[in-house]
Amino acid sequence: MAEMTNGEREWSLQTPATLPEGYDKHHIVFLEAVHLPLAELPFPHTIEKHLRTSPDQVAERIKTATIVISNIIDVKPSDMGKAPHLQLLAILATGMGWVDKPYCAKRGVSVVNAPSANIPAVSEHFLGLYFASRKRIAVIDEIVHTGDDWVKAGSLTKRVWPQGPPLGCSQETLGIIGYGALGKRIESLCKGIGFNEVLIAERKGVKEIREGRVQFEEVIQRCTAFCIVCPKEPDTINLIGEEELKMMRPDALLINVARGGIVNEAALAKALKEGWIFGAATDVLDNEPGGPGTTPLLPDLEKGEEEVPNLIITSHVAWFSENTIAKLQSINRDAMTAFVEGRMYDPKVRACVAVHDGKIWK
Repeated sequence: MAEMTNGEREWSLQTPATLPEGYDKHHIVFLEAVHLPLAELPFPHTIEKHLRTSPDQVAERIKTATIVISNIIDVKPSDMGKAPHLQLLAILATGMGWVDKPYCAKRGVSVVNAPSANIPAVSEHFLGLYFASRKRIAVIDEIVHTGDDWVKAGSLTKRVWPQGPPLGCSQETLGIIGYGALGKRIESLCKGIGFNEVLIAERKGVKEIREGRVQFEEVIQRCTAFCIVCPKEPDTINLIGEEELKMMRPDALLINVARGGIVNEAALAKALKEGWIFGAATDVLDNEPGGPGTTPLLPDLEKGEEEVPNLIITSHVAWFSENTIAKLQSINRDAMTAFVEGRMYDPKVRACVAVHDGKIWK
């Protein structure tokens, strides 16, 4: 008989998760059911579903849970501290930058997510935002729908593009900030539609440049379009601020499909109002959901605040597609089932595991 590898030996030693005293099945609390339904779960459980949960409601709602499912709502250590039976935090999303992994490892709370489930949808949304922004489709649509300016003037080109014609794909140099699976997919799509050049940014402040990467500051200065797809971590908050925006070309287009807060919203609003860059689009905000008065990017016009020009905002829907939902549901189901059955070392689910057995896996 062939000798087992370390991974196989670890897997063979796994046993089903032990239920807390007084529990005969797992109790699941689903904090944000508004986004999508769960797949049917094959293990015994009870479940408490909440369409939406505010930060001040988390602790009370999870206090009896053994498993908590969250999408984007932050489950803080202070919340978990009031949930003595919590064993698993399941993130029904790819991004999990808010998770305090060291706390979870020390506390013995396992963490799983759904990596790469949204890659096709988000990369396609990036392209939609790129074309809508560069072609100023929303601006033209509003002008045509709300007045007869086109009839009177005969052409809207000078009004919509006072600085001259917009760039085409063959003139674009794309800077990708964040080169995981999503960044690689966007690179492939943009090369496929004829972008002139794609630069992969090295981490900000790093002196040793990896092969295939370009110094962060050089990317900021050279590129005509930017794709923000990096995780939101302590070192990427306000990664793009006033200094970086002033370094960009006047024809630059900034697109964020990662997380709010990576681009400083006040600085971006100022840059667009003062014309430092051509335009911007974002699918994410620092505080969500957003509306007039909740961010510098969405001023309250009824209070006389100045509108931010050349900006498109979508409501964190880049991920939303039939394909993404099916993948999120199946990955979430399989990861939770593996935890309950003691199969977290199974190669089929290991990519989902962020924290387990008191160790940080990714």
